[in-house]
Amino acid sequence: MTEQDNLQNKEQPSSGETALINQVQISAAVNAQANAPEKKPRKRHLFAKGFAFGMGVMLMICIMLFLVLMLTRRVYISGRAGLADAELIAKTESIAYYLKSHSLYDYDPDALRDGMLQGLMEGTGDRYAQYYNTQELADLMNDYEGNFCGLGVLIKQSPEGDVYVSGTYKDSPAEEAGFTEGDVFKAVDGVDVEGWDRYDVAELIRGEEGTSVTITVYRESTGETLDLTATRKQLKKIDVEYRMVSDTTGYIWIKDFDEVAITQFAEALEDLRSQGMEDMILDLRTNTGGLLRAVLDITRQIMCKGVIVSTRNAQGETDSYKCDGKNEFTGDILILTDGYTASASEILVGALKDHGMAISMGTTTFGKGVVQDFFYLSDASGIKFTTEEYLTPNGTAIDGVGIEPDIVVEFDYDRYIEDKTDNQLEAAIEYMASH
Repeated sequence: MTEQDNLQNKEQPSSGETALINQVQISAAVNAQANAPEKKPRKRHLFAKGFAFGMGVMLMICIMLFLVLMLTRRVYISGRAGLADAELIAKTESIAYYLKSHSLYDYDPDALRDGMLQGLMEGTGDRYAQYYNTQELADLMNDYEGNFCGLGVLIKQSPEGDVYVSGTYKDSPAEEAGFTEGDVFKAVDGVDVEGWDRYDVAELIRGEEGTSVTITVYRESTGETLDLTATRKQLKKIDVEYRMVSDTTGYIWIKDFDEVAITQFAEALEDLRSQGMEDMILDLRTNTGGLLRAVLDITRQIMCKGVIVSTRNAQGETDSYKCDGKNEFTGDILILTDGYTASASEILVGALKDHGMAISMGTTTFGKGVVQDFFYLSDASGIKFTTEEYLTPNGTAIDGVGIEPDIVVEFDYDRYIEDKTDNQLEAAIEYMASH
């Protein structure tokens, strides 16, 4: 209820009094309006104060965050403390700037990033640590599945470092191009490969389907240096080759422990047994390993009941992989080894020898007694590094030591180049025939 309403509820004045009162009220109102200070827009004033206060708070927050980062000098990635601190990031950006501004040569930024990540893995001191970009990892997994695009040429390396042809796949581009056993690789598409590791040479030979590659080889039998050109195509790896070398002795050569090796080994066993195999020569020379699950499966196809291999991780936790012995091979087994027999191959050698099922001939194995695991990254790239060491059934650690043969027979490389004679295999066949 207003003040005016209260007045009306009281006793009413006369008409003259009313006129006088109205006049006085009008005059007072006019004077009050004239003397009143000018009012300012209240809402605009409040907004300005709030905005200034908010900006001040934001500024304080930014300053505090900056101080925290400068004090900790650490960057957090995906919620975890990273290795890249502020100084390292600044160095990386500076290097990129200097390269872009001053480098005489063109470079691929993606290659720089890959090299940086590979350098991170190399910095671990783990000789087997590796970074794979998306394409490299896809190619590697495809290779483990037994698929590759290349020529179908088999490669070995001599003690002197020469990379040479040890055979070709049947009906392969390598066979059609005229590669023969003993040809020594000199160049691939003009790139000098003398002194290279055989795996690097093999990687250079592979490529996209339908593309051609020219390989320069030296053929000692004729003294010629030849340029052989072939077209790459998709091939299925042949990890296992086999044949009978006597009426009762079968020969099985396992080249790699990929997925396809499991089935191929089983087929070799079945076929050789149907041909009368009683004893076996198992050739693991130049087999540098492969998948753990592949060697475990193959071992279970011939081993007695018992432990195949034990592993021990960084926390000291151990695990054992066993065989039930249901498929035990009852004949004699001789294993051929050399300095390239490594990793998964050594698991098989150690298991059969420790259980008294086989003897070995040749030279000491490589000595890779550790296991690597793959870890996938967000963009389908990945890393590999050592996670476990393994022990043979007798508890022997062979990393950096290898497994010595029971019978030492050095490989006669010169004789092999001269007339394709494999003196180690000949010695194995002679031994099996006399025992």
